[in-house]
Amino acid sequence: MSPLRLTALLFGLLGSAAAAFADEGAAAILHRMNRSAEHVAFEGTLVYLHGHDLAALRVSHRVGAGGSGESLFSLTGPVRALARHAGGVTCMLPDSAPLTVRRPAAAGGLLGGLVLDFSALSSHYGVARHGVFRIAGRETDVVSVMAKDVYRYGYRFYVDQASGLPLKVDLLAHDRVPIQQIMFTDIDIDPAAAPPSGGEPPARPTPAPGDDADWEPRRLPSGFAVISRANFERDDGATVRQLVVSDGLASFSIYAEPPATGVLRGESQLGAVSAAGGRIGEHHVTVVGEVPLATVRFVLDGMAAALD
Repeated sequence: MSPLRLTALLFGLLGSAAAAFADEGAAAILHRMNRSAEHVAFEGTLVYLHGHDLAALRVSHRVGAGGSGESLFSLTGPVRALARHAGGVTCMLPDSAPLTVRRPAAAGGLLGGLVLDFSALSSHYGVARHGVFRIAGRETDVVSVMAKDVYRYGYRFYVDQASGLPLKVDLLAHDRVPIQQIMFTDIDIDPAAAPPSGGEPPARPTPAPGDDADWEPRRLPSGFAVISRANFERDDGATVRQLVVSDGLASFSIYAEPPATGVLRGESQLGAVSAAGGRIGEHHVTVVGEVPLATVRFVLDGMAAALD
């Protein structure tokens, strides 16, 4: 997975509110962390580590009367950049012109995405505090959110005590071994942009209703539900159907399309991203997301054969 994509995901996890866990102190830290993502301006350098791959990025988050915006710039390897602004998201890749994708007015930002309702997630995740640790010369509170089964990853957050921002995030396998790590090596935080306290947590995303024409996964791991549906058109004009499935923290997509060359057959894993694909009925189905390989395998094996 590219460092730009992973960094966007990291901050996408910081969408809204945390509610009651058994460890109320940890819940309060997570609640503040989630709110900081939209309300605290900062600029810093972070490093991304996966296996033997190490990359550095410059990250900036701006807060103003017109809303928030972010930018990511790769400091190692080919020149790559990603920015979110009022008009949408602009991406710059090597040897290509900048590409801007406009977003609907209601779309979330790069640094805000999933709504975290930990009271609902408590059946599948456990939370705990692990003391204090210094990151980028700043004191942080260490909080883990650990999966209770093999169908989702766990997280360890190092949350800045002064601002509430996560200065380090570890993505953890079920055995608690880090799969990926992101850490700020230096960061400048606007002292005037402290996150607001209190407030009611927003509603958790509700499952998206289907109809008789929809195709559905035959089975999903406990706690997961379909939260959105969309159709896309391939270059050859064929329709690709997409379902987005989430438990409120982890998420993956299911794609169904007419068979074509170049589609995934079998299983693949790159960093935290797992994928599985195969022919089901008259369609090729691919399940892909930042979940363990066991999850995409379980869903693909249980997909319904009738995909009209």
